[in-house]
Amino acid sequence: MAIADERTQMNVDNLRPADEAILDQLHSGRVTKGALVDWTGYSRNTVYHRLEVLEAAGYVDCVHEGTRLFELVEDPRTPSASR
Repeated sequence: MAIADERTQMNVDNLRPADEAILDQLHSGRVTKGALVDWTGYSRNTVYHRLEVLEAAGYVDCVHEGTRLFELVEDPRTPSASR
């Protein structure tokens, strides 16, 4: 699946284990990309790619570009998620 397709079709049914781990960490508050790599155990490339997909889908937001600090906007796993 192309990245563009993956981004536009992101929903609870096609979350990957890395997405779940990232979302779990973001429930505790804002987190940098580097911390997500350390805390989830996934490779830097995997975390970076999945954050891009989650951000494009509107589930996470980069709130500080310099440090790549992310926060949770909406968790697609919750019943209130309307995607």
